Amino acid sequence: MHTDPELLALLALGEEVGSEADREHVRSCPVCAAELAELQHVVTLARGAADLAMSDPDPRVWEAIRTEIRGVPTQSPEGAVDVRELAVHARLTPVAAGWSAATGDAELGTDAQGRRVLQVTLHADLPAAGIRQAWLLHRTDPSRRQTLGILDGRHGLWTVEHAIDLDEFGILDISQQSIGSTEHSGDTIVRGELVPAA
Repeated sequence: MHTDPELLALLALGEEVGSEADREHVRSCPVCAAELAELQHVVTLARGAADLAMSDPDPRVWEAIRTEIRGVPTQSPEGAVDVRELAVHARLTPVAAGWSAATGDAELGTDAQGRRVLQVTLHADLPAAGIRQAWLLHRTDPSRRQTLGILDGRHGLWTVEHAIDLDEFGILDISQQSIGSTEHSGDTIVRGELVPAA
């Protein structure tokens, strides 16, 4: 009769289990000894994998990853995109009385790949329902607008296509929207003019 598989598993883990007779049987039985050796090999591999997962990668690994994903803006620990040159910024202020306590900030700069990257932070008490959307409005005709995208909570991060002329579409608008709506709701939270950075 061969050793119970559960006992073999515990022995493979280094546990002091079973009687001396049990351990002697494992040592003398080719079948049980082979099974124990196989289980010990699995345990060794598993422990090695766990050690690898817990170790910190070499800094060169992270640099290689950044090189491979150049299509994604790199971020600093604070969550801000690393832009080489700040081009314009905006101070966002409330438009309607219902949002009188809301404010916001926006910065647009150029990243290492030459993309124009716009970052927005909204400071407002937001309702649980709906979403917030960013738009670029024409300076003289606000009915002409270009959608940028949805904010993630109070934060937004988008690339702005170079074909969009900020001398024309230089007003940033953040609106409260219903989910599924593709048109501006008319409920502007904050708005501000993009002006050259000092």
